[in-house]
Amino acid sequence: MPELDCVVIGYNEGDFQDYRLMCERSGPTSPEWQIYRKEHLEIDGRPMPWMDVLSTLRNRATGRNDRYHVGEVFNLAGLYLTNFLRRHGIRTDAVSLFGAEQERLARLLAERPAVVAITTTFYVNILSVTPIVDFVRRHSPTSHIVVGGPLIDNLCLDGITDEVQDLFHGMGADSYVRESQGEHALAELCQAVLRGRPLEEVANLITCPEDDWVANRRKPEANDLDACAIDWQSFTPEQIGVTAQTRTARSCAFKCSFCDYPTRAGALTTASVDTVRRELRAMAELGVKNLVFVDDTFNVPPKRFKELCRMMIEEDLGLDWYSYFRCSNARDEETFDLAAQSGCRGVFLGIESGDADILANMNKLAQDSQYRAGIARLKERGITTFASIIVGFPGENERTMQNTIDFVNETGPTFWRAQPWWGNPRSPVYRNKEVYGIEGAAYDWSHATMNSAEAAAWCDKMFDRVTESVWLPLYDFDFWSLPYLDGKGLGVDELVPLLRTTQELMRERDGQRPDPTRLAVLNEQLAKDVAALDMAPARFSYAAS
Repeated sequence: MPELDCVVIGYNEGDFQDYRLMCERSGPTSPEWQIYRKEHLEIDGRPMPWMDVLSTLRNRATGRNDRYHVGEVFNLAGLYLTNFLRRHGIRTDAVSLFGAEQERLARLLAERPAVVAITTTFYVNILSVTPIVDFVRRHSPTSHIVVGGPLIDNLCLDGITDEVQDLFHGMGADSYVRESQGEHALAELCQAVLRGRPLEEVANLITCPEDDWVANRRKPEANDLDACAIDWQSFTPEQIGVTAQTRTARSCAFKCSFCDYPTRAGALTTASVDTVRRELRAMAELGVKNLVFVDDTFNVPPKRFKELCRMMIEEDLGLDWYSYFRCSNARDEETFDLAAQSGCRGVFLGIESGDADILANMNKLAQDSQYRAGIARLKERGITTFASIIVGFPGENERTMQNTIDFVNETGPTFWRAQPWWGNPRSPVYRNKEVYGIEGAAYDWSHATMNSAEAAAWCDKMFDRVTESVWLPLYDFDFWSLPYLDGKGLGVDELVPLLRTTQELMRERDGQRPDPTRLAVLNEQLAKDVAALDMAPARFSYAAS
């Protein structure tokens, strides 16, 4: 009898060279190409993302084969679903990063689990799903493959159209869960497969009884966060590591006009402070040192945030933590004091713009003065800040862009990054598309004051003109790599000079007349600084990827 009923598969980062080709095909003025140029360097003429550059240079110095990747921080969706299924008596295990854990996944599939569940957090297309399905088919052809998560929910927003039919056939799974939460649907599917019950009885499931995909009845889920809290003691210290993610809330309390997430996720729902307390104690006992709260707005509501901070101060578990943070909802000195005293080491700031008119168009409910005061207070307390900027939102022009550039230079967050606006037709701003003159979507759009190519060009201008903050790459990196790297011994103080050199390399490489001598000097400096680091080994290796 198999020892496993279900295997949950976390993130598939995909192939960087495939990503490069996709960006190249988008054209030299496209946002995709602009983004790609600012997320890679070249080693021996081979383009690679920043974390692979770090790994390559470290391995040359150490003789090891480490693959540093933020996927070492166990995929939270995988942990959460595994925990949920185990609570329902379903024997479940999970892998965090598909590309780096295929040997382990093959061993799990050798047990012929009845169900294999593929999560799709962070996916915007099916390209990351199909290799996983193919791998599972080869190693466990009898397993029922189900795909769920944000990708499926997004694909089905307009129903199961002919295009969606083709995409479902293209992915090649046996069924799909259509529900913004979906935990109960997955548990019911597992029980149905294990007991031989008809899949048509499973709510929120999409199956293909003949040639077409058909949706079962819809039944919105409202899973209680206290009841679904993760039993961390059911996982090993080796699985979790020194850096872990957790959540204390679901959805977002705000309605920014560029985002449709709150509409899909429902009302903000929170776990109790006592539930969070129990989870933190369990994580600390496992050896966790760095904690990432993935809540979309961790310091909202403000009263609850203070309660959480006081609880962490009282528990004194030795945990450093990182989170999203809204400066507009941190209105007194006590908020910042409590954050620092409770272990806050870094915050992701969705600044989006340094211009009041653009912030109003975005419905950010924030003012320039709140951002400035918030960043200053965070910096005074030694808290690392990362400012995320959207370029080209309706109303954007040369004046608003200069205001944003000035804002970043004057406030000086530790790190920053700007990306062109991604036009989501389901976001609230599209309800006013005639007012703004919006045409197109995704990274191919125009409106009354800018188009996507101009937004990409402005991102390049920002890259050159922002001098008081350090650029943070995106691909397999982003803000959430900071706690991971800190857990490996690479703190912000060591990281900043590496990224400054990286930025200079990108500027020189992308200039009109790159200087080979200058490029060589910068590459040598980066290699020297990386070799001098004192880092713990990675859990993954290139040999196993």
